[in-house]
Amino acid sequence: MNKKLLLFLIFFIALSFSTKAQNSNLSKGNKWDWDDDWQHWKSGNPFIELNLGLGKLDHKKLFSKLSDVGSLEIKLGFAAQDEPYEEGIQYFDEKYTFLSKMSSSFRHEKRKYTELPSELLRFGFGKRNGYGYDLENIKIKPYVLSAFSWAKLEMKDYPVSIMQFIGAPQAIDDAEILKRFDGNFRFGTLAEGGISLRLGIVSLNAGYETAVIFPRYVFWKHIGSYAIELIGLNALDKFIDEVIDASPAAGPIVNFLLKNGYNFAFYTLKKDKMNWPFDSESPLTYETFKFGVTFTF
Repeated sequence: MNKKLLLFLIFFIALSFSTKAQNSNLSKGNKWDWDDDWQHWKSGNPFIELNLGLGKLDHKKLFSKLSDVGSLEIKLGFAAQDEPYEEGIQYFDEKYTFLSKMSSSFRHEKRKYTELPSELLRFGFGKRNGYGYDLENIKIKPYVLSAFSWAKLEMKDYPVSIMQFIGAPQAIDDAEILKRFDGNFRFGTLAEGGISLRLGIVSLNAGYETAVIFPRYVFWKHIGSYAIELIGLNALDKFIDEVIDASPAAGPIVNFLLKNGYNFAFYTLKKDKMNWPFDSESPLTYETFKFGVTFTF
């Protein structure tokens, strides 16, 4: 009970910081607003996005190697943006739902006999935002993305089939790990950093995604971990506000580097403990290079 109370207090403090940051940002035209954005995600212009990717799945305690995958993804959402202000800097905010599939069969090269093929179906919702440069004929938007997802792994082969290469004990242990994910939808989180170049209604995008899939969901530990993550992001927001006020042209790059660096650092910590810093299991992870096109109407 004491642990649950502590986690609740951490989460409450995070929400308090978030509310204060929201009030401050609204006064400056900055819409980094977690609560309100999730509720009013339909604001803005509708968009459709298609992405292709090349990814790698992994698990810290897995002795076997999962084969690389290709990915196909579609996003449907709404994109909002502020009026450009000093030096053509513009805040943008996009909310979306997505459906994607990752599969070893999408890769052209032949897999090694010691690698395990798989498929991953996932869906969820997320947000992408940042500060961009509104130039005369093009918009350059370095972005930060975060999302919640539900993913189902389907193994096309199991470690017992490559037992001669990795050894019987390791194959049995690996099989037990993979069974935690195989055939069931599991909750997860993801983050992505990238850049979008918009010409008219068409945008070309490139990004790098990191994601974790939980073998099981532990409510209080996830709330505590997420609260700590939010506190760090809100602290960065306060600093980035000061940078925007002092040097608007530097704002988009500082926002991109600091927040994506923070997200990647948090991801590396969660590779060992899915609900870092709390004692928890290792998740399934994947990292993906993505390229796409967006049509904003």
